[in-house]
This record gives sequence, structure tokens and C-alpha cells, in this order.
Amino acid sequence: MEAKMNVIKQESISVDREGIDDHCFEALIFDFDGLLVDTENCMFEAWEALMQPYGVEVSSLQVAGLIGSSEPATALYNLYRQHSGSTRSDSIIRDKVLELAYSRVATLPARDGVLAYLDWGKRQGFKIALATSSEQNHYFPIINRLGLEHYFDCFTGAEDITLERRKPCPDVYLKTLQKLGVSSHQAIAFEDSPPGVTAARRADISTVAVANQLTQHLDLSHANLVLSSMSQLSLVNVIKYLSR
Repeated sequence: MEAKMNVIKQESISVDREGIDDHCFEALIFDFDGLLVDTENCMFEAWEALMQPYGVEVSSLQVAGLIGSSEPATALYNLYRQHSGSTRSDSIIRDKVLELAYSRVATLPARDGVLAYLDWGKRQGFKIALATSSEQNHYFPIINRLGLEHYFDCFTGAEDITLERRKPCPDVYLKTLQKLGVSSHQAIAFEDSPPGVTAARRADISTVAVANQLTQHLDLSHANLVLSSMSQLSLVNVIKYLSR
């Protein structure tokens, strides 16, 4: 379904930093994959590369539907076996896709506006956390490579939440709120996928969806605000909008 892009243009809200009444918000919680770094498009390119020798086109929607979910890519595994004649197991195919994806992730920068959000939030004294369904051995090396680790007060990932309680369940956000010592109404969540937005909203957190190249095709309208990138609207103006 095409997303109902509730995008607020930069010029539609203008406020000086000093003019913000931001006492009600104390924490910023960020998803990782597809939000801080566009690893999800790397997964799409990896599937394209895997299928290309067999003349199979992979649509962005086929991969987009997996984003933010712990569900296996069963349809894509079967499609690969059907056209390649391979009897490889799902796990072997998955490992190959990850190998192709990580070769692309290795040089991937942070998405536009990410550093500005983290830097401004840190300087203003916000507590900052990461809340992801990914394992630490996936996200932490990338965060370290980009020099972003010092911005975060805590990390909540796959090791903290059982598989059946990951996004779209709210547990990763409830756990993160607990670690930060704030209530749901004192936090803002930033997500890029429908399951992620659902998880944050179920935790009763004001949520900003920042669509990427794949999730722009999905319905993110249940977020409080939808942007195409963080560079589209400054964090100070996001806070002002959510405080209205």
C-alpha cells in the first residue's frame, strides 16, 4: 500500500531553539536498520545480485514487506531455489544474502540528517537510546565505524527481547524506557518501518517515521509524523510539532 506521507515541510514550522518548551520530552529513541543507516536497501541489492544470474527480477516491495519484521523471507528463498535449481537450505541462502549485503554495508554512511539529530539532542541534554530487533554484533560494529557510539546512553536489541516479542510488539520500547528511566510520554521514537512504528505506538510513544528508499512504498500513516529524511525537518522543529 502506498504510504500516506504526512510530511511536514521545513518552512511550515519555524522556531528558535530557545523558544522550545521541551520539558515534556526527555529522551530520543532510535531504530537502527534503515533509519540511522540504510542497511535495508543493501539487503534489496543483495537479493537482486543473488537472483540476477537466473534472470529473476526482485521487486522492492518483496523486500520491503520483510522490513522491521522477524518473519523469514520464505517466498524469496523458494523463488531462488525454483529458478536456480539449488537445494540449499533457507539458512545457507540467508547467509549468502547477508554476505552480499555486508559487502555493501561496509562503506555505507549514516543517512542524511542523522548526525545533526544526534548531535543536537546530545548537546541539549536528551537521553538517547537505540531500540532494534537486530543483534549487537550486527549494529554495534557499524555504529563504531561511524563514530556514533558516544551519543547513546543505552542499547536494546535482539539479546534483550525474545523472538516472539520483537517488533511489532512494544517490548523493545518498554525495555528501553525502563533503562532510560523515563515514561512513554517523555520520549520520542524514530522508526522507518510499519512494524517499528506499531511497536512504538503500542508503547504509547510519540513516533516519527522516517521513510527510506524501500519503506516509502509502505503505509507509515500510523506515525505521528512522517518524513522522507531527517534532513527534511530539524529535530528542534520535530519537537515543536509533537508538542503542539
